[in-house]
Amino acid sequence: MPDETSEQPSAPEQFNLTPHPRILAMLGEIVLPQWKCLAELIDNAVDAFLEANRAGTPISSPHITITTPTAGITNPKISVRDNGPGMDASTLEKAARAGWTSHDPINNLGLFGMGFNIATARLAQKTTIWTTRKGDPEWVGMGIDFDDLISHQKFVTAVLTKPKGDPDVSGTEIEITKIKPDQKDWFSKPSNRTVLGKHLGRIYSAMLGPARDPIAFRLDLNGNQVRARRHCVWGGADNGEPRSVETARHGTVDAFQSFDRRLGDRRFCLQCWNWLPSNIEECPSCGAEGRVVMRERRVHGWIGIQRFLDESDYGLDFLRHGRKIEIGNKDLFKLPDEATDTEVLEYPIDDPRNRGRIVGEVHLDHCSVPYTKDRFVREDAAWAEMVEIVRGVGPLRPDFAAKAGVGENSSPLFKLFQAFRRSSPHNRRVGGWAKLLVVPDNERAKRMFRNFEAGEPDYQTDRKWWELAEQADADVLRNSGGTGGESDDDDDLGGEQSPTPEGGEQQQGETRADPVQPQRQPVPNLSQVYQDDITSQRYEVQAFSVAKDDPFLASGELFDPTKDADTAWALKRSASGPWSFYVNLKHPVFQSTTMTPMDALLTQIAFTAADFARAHGPQPFAQILSKLRARYAASSYLNPAVLSADAMAQLIDIARSVTGRVDAETLRAFFDDIGPSHQDAVRITMASRGVANPQGSVEDGSFLQYATPRTISDFVLTHPEAFFDGQYWDDQYSTLDYGSAAATDEARKGVTSYYASLLADAVWLAQQGSSGLETATRERLMRASLATVLLAGRPAAT
Repeated sequence: MPDETSEQPSAPEQFNLTPHPRILAMLGEIVLPQWKCLAELIDNAVDAFLEANRAGTPISSPHITITTPTAGITNPKISVRDNGPGMDASTLEKAARAGWTSHDPINNLGLFGMGFNIATARLAQKTTIWTTRKGDPEWVGMGIDFDDLISHQKFVTAVLTKPKGDPDVSGTEIEITKIKPDQKDWFSKPSNRTVLGKHLGRIYSAMLGPARDPIAFRLDLNGNQVRARRHCVWGGADNGEPRSVETARHGTVDAFQSFDRRLGDRRFCLQCWNWLPSNIEECPSCGAEGRVVMRERRVHGWIGIQRFLDESDYGLDFLRHGRKIEIGNKDLFKLPDEATDTEVLEYPIDDPRNRGRIVGEVHLDHCSVPYTKDRFVREDAAWAEMVEIVRGVGPLRPDFAAKAGVGENSSPLFKLFQAFRRSSPHNRRVGGWAKLLVVPDNERAKRMFRNFEAGEPDYQTDRKWWELAEQADADVLRNSGGTGGESDDDDDLGGEQSPTPEGGEQQQGETRADPVQPQRQPVPNLSQVYQDDITSQRYEVQAFSVAKDDPFLASGELFDPTKDADTAWALKRSASGPWSFYVNLKHPVFQSTTMTPMDALLTQIAFTAADFARAHGPQPFAQILSKLRARYAASSYLNPAVLSADAMAQLIDIARSVTGRVDAETLRAFFDDIGPSHQDAVRITMASRGVANPQGSVEDGSFLQYATPRTISDFVLTHPEAFFDGQYWDDQYSTLDYGSAAATDEARKGVTSYYASLLADAVWLAQQGSSGLETATRERLMRASLATVLLAGRPAAT
């Protein structure tokens, strides 16, 4: 038994809380993708450039160079070097400490110590920092070797130096060695290095290339300049031509909305990083003296309309000091419902495939971010201020805003939503596609985006997209049903003069019987590059709508009506390389439901490619044509999932048109008549969508948007007066008058009977879903899909 009177060890006068060196290695357990690790190091270099600007000594041609290891290297190394102002030894010592920063978190991207240590520990076991200032005689360095620090159990490392050839050189280089095996394997794959460049090009796109916000610098990765991943928008700042539409309620709405709102400076504590009231001189939290400063609060940027639709590639990018923290965020497209603690999706709701195209870049430098820099802190008051500026207060949808008693607002997102929320025209009227800034063939629009990304000059503005939208409207005007737009007069196609494929030069072997050259109208949605992967042949095609007697419609000779009267198209190669496709859109072959000008062109290209491959074996005509159609004619496929979604979206659009136009008594009576089971189904759907006032939805008719397809159809057929005579469809109904009640009644029955059959097909499509349509015949799908198209409405025949 121990002697209770024996001397006990005395308590220490102080505790030593210096962390064990293993803490640095443990930071590497924090999951951080490779691109974020390098971004942490880039951030610190950008901060150095910005600091030089503030000091009045800006760096000429700021430049960051990154090299990463490839496969087969014995001692792989990652290097990040900048030509910034550099650091002295004292600053270098502080910079490498975990948790230390010489910067406040408002004016800079990096928190050098914490971000630096997490990033380097994630990648490797050893990091060496070299830095020098202009005029310094040598480089000064510091090595952080986790194995060495742990073995000595000390946070002590030697001061390193190395000679410097040019005294005017300045900058910092971070060398990362002893790379972890899993990281070495990742960097050794070329595809991963490509992805790395794309990530960096996207998050720093506001600062790469020409002078941007807040600074411009060049970034090289493994000897290649990293390209900025810019948004492809209508009428953007680099477009050269604005795009706007006229609306009845909101006047002129630009497709590219820029904004710059200064909110007034506020006091900020550099010690504990807290915003303070304007009348506070000393921070009440930490009491630090001389650490309270005034900081700018500003929200600026732009939002606009992308030139293509996508299921995921849309949304807003949120930036802090030029670096994108959140990419493609969709929070501002949702309406919070505090009563139910849910969110109601407001965009996209008009596209059958839930594709969106609203994009933008919002700079929010004064809002807090966590150390991982992957999101802005939503609890920060700066976030709520930004939401009000960009989105406004209340719902985007007018019907929701009216219920909430909030009125319309003038925010950029509200304006864009009102003018461009749809992805296809409400009715097939002239000007519908161009007014919405939509290319009907979205796959074509996305392929053109890839040309934009590759930097091809012809695709940097929206001109080619605009041509396709205009052509779609021309097709409606001419009511041709074809791909291109021919006029009613074969002798006057109204197009540009294009006498030869080269624009005027006569090809060898060609003769001209008449000096008068024909008119040829370009067909933009056939004019593009076609790539055949089987033969690796590339066809750059310019398409022209021509008259039946065009000199080059016949195969290489002048037109001979005695033998060439049935020639519908011709594909010819010019001396300079591109191909010209001449097509007579009035030819009877295009009156078929199974042949379009696109079919003709793809068939001709497939034949030409197969003929090219003849010397190498059997002609793979069938495979070539199949692949060409899959790539360039995908919009004509009878995709069950797409067809079902299109039908449901069309029925909902019809239902939505009722809101506010039919008296409440009629709507309540209809709701009562649909029966308890259907009523419950509507209420459940409204509850899941966060509809706050279900009774009000019954009285204003918006409940129909949540009803079954059959219920929507029943309402249309029992209340036709609410949909015809220009209210949704232009066909006459109430205004029909044949001078006889019986005759007028018969005419009205004919109108409703026609639409009843269309609605029945659309209801069938919507109710089946994609799985239920897998066994449907091609003819049944074609009929139902055409019914969906016809329900969008056409101007009544005159």
